[in-house]
Amino acid sequence: MSDPEEFRVVVVGAGLAGVAAAIKLERAGIDDVVVLEKAERVGGTWRDNTYPGCGCDIPSNVYSFTFNPNPRWTSTFALQPDILDYIEDTAEKFGVYRKIGSVRK
Repeated sequence: MSDPEEFRVVVVGAGLAGVAAAIKLERAGIDDVVVLEKAERVGGTWRDNTYPGCGCDIPSNVYSFTFNPNPRWTSTFALQPDILDYIEDTAEKFGVYRKIGSVRK
């Protein structure tokens, strides 16, 4: 990864929206992007919240990116582990990990 000052776009956070932003920007032809993430993994709130029963309150299919539908949801309302797996799989599939820079001290 290059010096962060050389990037055209900085995405803050590698949660659901940050992963989507990095992918959409690259698809739009903007590949000089860095995703700044304080944690060691992608996932945002779905990485950080692991309490019993944690999951989405909308149907799982709505939690799929249009560019990467998830046919493997295990229930109508996905639980945290399934959502985190989906975000991690999407980041891997679309090369988001190579765009991540750390903001950890």
